[in-house]
Amino acid sequence: MTATRSVNLSSSLTKNLTLVGLVSLLLTCFAISIIFWFLMSGQLKDDIKNYVQVLMVDCNKMSSYSELDSYKGGDYRITVIDSSGKVLYENTKGLEEEKMDNHSDRPECIDAERNGVGISSRYSNETGDLMYYYAVKLENGDILRVSKNMYSVLSMFNSILPAVVIIGSAIILICWFLAKRMSRHITKPIVNMAKNTERIAYDELAPLSTTIEQQREQIWRKNEELLAENEKIKTITANMSEGLIFLDTDGRVIMHNESAQQIMHTKRNVPLHPVGLAATEREKFEDCISRAKKGKNAICEIEHGEKNLQIITNSVFVNNVQTGVVCLIVDITHHKSVERMKQEFTANVSHELKTPLTSISGYAEMIESGIAKDEDVKSFASKIHKEAKRLVTLIGDIIKLSRLEEEASEQDRLSTIDMEALLSECRDSLEMNAKKNEVSIEVSSKPCKIKGDREMVYELVYNLCDNAIRYNKHGGKVMLSVEPVGGKVVLAVEDTGIGIPSEHIDRVFERFYRVDKSRSKQTGGTGLGLAIVKHIAEQHEAKIDIESEHQKGTKITVSFKAL
Repeated sequence: MTATRSVNLSSSLTKNLTLVGLVSLLLTCFAISIIFWFLMSGQLKDDIKNYVQVLMVDCNKMSSYSELDSYKGGDYRITVIDSSGKVLYENTKGLEEEKMDNHSDRPECIDAERNGVGISSRYSNETGDLMYYYAVKLENGDILRVSKNMYSVLSMFNSILPAVVIIGSAIILICWFLAKRMSRHITKPIVNMAKNTERIAYDELAPLSTTIEQQREQIWRKNEELLAENEKIKTITANMSEGLIFLDTDGRVIMHNESAQQIMHTKRNVPLHPVGLAATEREKFEDCISRAKKGKNAICEIEHGEKNLQIITNSVFVNNVQTGVVCLIVDITHHKSVERMKQEFTANVSHELKTPLTSISGYAEMIESGIAKDEDVKSFASKIHKEAKRLVTLIGDIIKLSRLEEEASEQDRLSTIDMEALLSECRDSLEMNAKKNEVSIEVSSKPCKIKGDREMVYELVYNLCDNAIRYNKHGGKVMLSVEPVGGKVVLAVEDTGIGIPSEHIDRVFERFYRVDKSRSKQTGGTGLGLAIVKHIAEQHEAKIDIESEHQKGTKITVSFKAL
């Protein structure tokens, strides 16, 4: 698109009108000068003619042309030439008749010889001036020629030239003043029309006014659309958890959202200098930006404090010309943490599955090879059954935990749960297991309800009670209670068991973590019970608290939102 230079209409009108006045003045002066020249020339010719008529009468009476000396000193040059062209008399000082050229070839002399009168205008060979010649034939056949310098006309014109210049300048100033005033008078209605297109200054501007009004409507609509789109973009970028930065080709920040400012401490219109990065991490980040500047898309991962960030940079092209770089900063800390947890989980699962399988394989091999005695076969079979049962339980817990991690409770599975009834059901299910371990279960509950997945909440209560029985002492107790407390429903599972040393409390909800591994193996614990409890509580937005004293017991409370 070619840019056009804007022109001020008022100035243009003033300039053009003044120019018209100036040209008119110059043309007028030129015409007057021509007229003046012709008038003065005519007057000069008439004067010479009259002078010659008077002089001719005197010459016809003179006995000698020397009597013409009485006419010297005037503005007229008097010359007498005979029929052969020889100069007989010349009144101009400094010119001697004997030395002057033959004048038979002069146009005025030729005409006078033939017709009695000759007239011409030309430059004189003797004086070099522009002269007007008037020649007549005398009675004796000689030619009387009178001439006058035509520069006298020009000198007269030059004498009035200063007055002409002064008057002309005054006229130009008047023209400029009138032109400026006229241009203002012409443009003022047009300027007013720009403010109100309904006030049409001139009929010729009606189509322009209509077009301007239509364009104004279009511009207003487009502006509204742009504002709406801009607001959408601002809202989207402001609510992005990812950092978004736009850079120009010089690496200066054109635009950034709040997340980018919080992460990288970016500022507009200055080069991007991330704050808080280690030297190696800064180098990786700058290399990622540098590759994007060269037109190559790039991805890198850096550590920023306790966060893991993924940097994605792309070049921005407009009409195949690179105009900048867009940088997206994604917080992948949780992703990295989950990845590490999965790796640890896989390693732990492999280890936990390997232990019972090794035992099963070893006992089965002894029976198969005949090494085991007949009386030991039943004992080995019991151990195989026990390890297989432990393996099935472990696999079941792993499946439960994986399912909890992959998906949240579906809305159609949420229902109103009567916690008092659920505790009674759980107690009945674990009654036999409690008697087997010589542990009693006591329930203390008050009517209260929550919203949740009943199957999951039952699993949570069951695992807490099962752990309390599994790690209790012979003759110990497990106390279950639930009651509404300040808008919450508080579930408590307390035992009188072996307790948890203080250094282990923060880790008991980790997968496969066991305080006493030998006891867990004896009781068939998988190390996943409390991890399952933690995930179920998180999905129900419940808070878990744990209190424990070594060899005295443990109390775990879960606070749900009351219905």
